[in-house]
Amino acid sequence: MTVWGAPKQAWRKGPWTHEEDKLLAEYVTFHGEGRWSSVARSTGLNRSGKSCRLRWVNYLRPGLKRGHITPQEEGIMVELHALWGNKWSTIAKYLPGRTDNEIKNYWRTHFMKKERSAQRQQKRKALKLKQQPPQPNKEETAVGDGGGATDHEGRMCEEAATLLDEYLMNEGLWWNQQQQANNIAMQMQQVACNCYGGGVISNGGYIF
Repeated sequence: MTVWGAPKQAWRKGPWTHEEDKLLAEYVTFHGEGRWSSVARSTGLNRSGKSCRLRWVNYLRPGLKRGHITPQEEGIMVELHALWGNKWSTIAKYLPGRTDNEIKNYWRTHFMKKERSAQRQQKRKALKLKQQPPQPNKEETAVGDGGGATDHEGRMCEEAATLLDEYLMNEGLWWNQQQQANNIAMQMQQVACNCYGGGVISNGGYIF
């Protein structure tokens, strides 16, 4: 219990020494994790319980991984962060050997910088689009440049070609019918000549 007016204990801060790490490791090995407030009384360390816990969890705990985060670990980190957000201690449970503090620092160093860079690029693109003059409509440009007239002329040519084909087909049909009529008239004229001794008056292939 803190007495009113008594100065608070001035805990040591700064880098840990090798002797302090050894005392903390021996204490945790004997008493286990979780009793951080009693470390100072039991070992004589002039460190707060919070400082002892962070030192053990982040640096002295057996099984800690050293070195860079692997691509596989990074992928797990991204997936779990999408589920739980900044719950670093929960994410650390799925990355054996990695501490929550290490994961948090890695995320802030790498991913937050990438997100900010992407956001800045999007803002620059949007600003460029606003500064550019509006582009004319392609269809309107084609009509204004005579593209519409060209299309109209093309349709007129197609219609004219169709009419010409129909005319030629009808003309050929009429020509065939006329030829057949002339052939029949000539045959009838020959028959009449044979019957009446040639006394038949013909006018344009028809008998009168």
